[in-house]
Amino acid sequence: MCGILGYFNFTEKNFLSNYNTFQKLMQESFSRGKEASGLAILSNENTIYLLKSDLDGKKLPKTNEFKKLLSTVENQNVLATIGHSRIATHGTQLLQINNQPVISSDKTKILVHNGIVTNSDELWKIMQKSDLPPELDTKTLIEYLCFLLQTNSNRNTLKKLYKDIEGAASIAVIDSNSKNLILATNTGSLYYVIDDKNETLYFASEKIFLNAILDQIKTQQDKIQQLRPQTALIVSNNCIDVIDLKSDLEPISDSQDVDCDIQNAPSYIDFSAPELKSEATKLYTVKNNLDKLKTHDFDYEKIYNIQRCTKCILPATTPFIKFDDKGVCNYCNDHKTIKYKGIDELEKIVSKYRKSNGEPDCLAAFSGGKDSSYGLHFLKKEMGLQPLAYTYDWGMVTDIARKNQARILGKLGIEHLVVSADITKKRDHIRKNILAWMKDPHPGMVTLFMEGDKQCEFYADQLKKKYKIDLMFFFRGNELEVDEFKTGHCGVKDADPGGVIHNLETWKKAKLLSFYASKYIKNPAYFNSSFFDTSLAFFTTYIQKHDYVFLWHYIPWVESEILSTLHKEYNFELPTETLQTWRTDDGTSAFYNYIYYHVQGFTENDSFRSRQIREGLMDRETALNLVHRENKPRHNALQWYFDVVGLDGDEVLNVVDKMKKLY
Repeated sequence: MCGILGYFNFTEKNFLSNYNTFQKLMQESFSRGKEASGLAILSNENTIYLLKSDLDGKKLPKTNEFKKLLSTVENQNVLATIGHSRIATHGTQLLQINNQPVISSDKTKILVHNGIVTNSDELWKIMQKSDLPPELDTKTLIEYLCFLLQTNSNRNTLKKLYKDIEGAASIAVIDSNSKNLILATNTGSLYYVIDDKNETLYFASEKIFLNAILDQIKTQQDKIQQLRPQTALIVSNNCIDVIDLKSDLEPISDSQDVDCDIQNAPSYIDFSAPELKSEATKLYTVKNNLDKLKTHDFDYEKIYNIQRCTKCILPATTPFIKFDDKGVCNYCNDHKTIKYKGIDELEKIVSKYRKSNGEPDCLAAFSGGKDSSYGLHFLKKEMGLQPLAYTYDWGMVTDIARKNQARILGKLGIEHLVVSADITKKRDHIRKNILAWMKDPHPGMVTLFMEGDKQCEFYADQLKKKYKIDLMFFFRGNELEVDEFKTGHCGVKDADPGGVIHNLETWKKAKLLSFYASKYIKNPAYFNSSFFDTSLAFFTTYIQKHDYVFLWHYIPWVESEILSTLHKEYNFELPTETLQTWRTDDGTSAFYNYIYYHVQGFTENDSFRSRQIREGLMDRETALNLVHRENKPRHNALQWYFDVVGLDGDEVLNVVDKMKKLY
């Protein structure tokens, strides 16, 4: 998910000769990760200089540590430099051991990694290490690389590495033994360009990052090359060796010597600050007690006794619900069977854009949940498209979602475009909005906690322009997922936009805006630093026009087929504390569904299952049994949520538990 970047000099060059270009790449890569950054330099005198920080790549050059590094290396000749912009996926950025670049235990190699290795613990066991597996999968990755090099050539090592890992991995490695740079990827999220003077190779995670330096290095755009999925480069001062990672291992006699010589280990100087003091620190001061959170539960006897529709399972607490003399609700009586446009209509659209040369022909929004994961599979395997996967990470993408993203992308060989928000700021916005909400808790304002992800569509439109790709897929819009009760709590009736929120009638949008405005005026605490984000979220969601293709408008959503495919083909992971398979990619769902279940005795699970009943996909008894289990509080997920937003969950849930119930 992170950004990796750097360069290799084919001839002796002073560090300052590449400095401005490297800084430009660092600034461009900032969009992929803002939680930490770092760089490593290998000088021609065989010294490795390292600097890691929990500050982003734009703030790093302003630190005293960076200035000390610069003054040390500015007059030295440098062989290679690698850099990293991080989204914290494995391990908090507040511990330097979790940040990149990562150096091997023998101090001979240094690595940066974009992606997630989902079987890192298993690789650690293969090495028979005596200590516990590290939290950071990148540390396992570099140690496993060194482990393989003890008995394999460079070429065979890289082939074995990518045969053994599960997940997504684009890597750059500086090897001080052989004085080379290794670039490798199983997703294609790696590009490189050689300047016209043939003196330096530059690389980055996205093509548009290299576009930004072309003027500086006086090179044309057509010189930028993608490192295709399952391909590696070994770059030395006299050649570039291209490796097909899918090919068979080579006999040792026909390949390079085994690289196990560490007699000439480099000097190693670490400029990283031992104490971290970023703004994120305050969000990690609260560590919620799981046992305390487990004391919060529901009055199931009262909830199970609420009158429910005799056809679906919606209860009498649903906004605007009415029952006829048979006990059937108006939502069932008014239901119109979902009509899918069909795969033939989808083919008419994609046939205009499909490419046969392996170049990307569409963008696909990718959350890591089951809908988008199956959707990406469907586009690649069934429709013959080569999508670019796009993720907007706003700080509530769950660890399970990120690991599932890595599994899907690595197996399908799909490039991943990541736009990372300022996650520290986003989580601070959530914290402030929850604190404001606690002053006057109302179910209609719960959606405010999710305002941070609504810029997803804003950046999707930007990427369409930057990559000049007109076909954009979204895997939302499933008409089984319509939750009219959420807008019902805002006083808006029959708010069913056919799976696309933007299609809501104008007067209903105005009524929603009026409701939110009244709550803001009544509770000025909502006017906090998140206000601009919230306003942009409303505009992007309800006002701005978008041109997307919604996959589930064309093909039926078949839960059993989706889950079976994902488990069989990709080892798809689900949470262990719940049977729920929906919203597992969203870190907010455990909290807002806790609120809904306490207040009204049902959640979006009941709404979803009710629509399945109306479509003939599930019987009522099965649905009731499912939601009784799916609606149980997810205490582990709640603990994670309150930890990362910096709130005492016990205090927050006490406020929720005191809210007036509708039953």
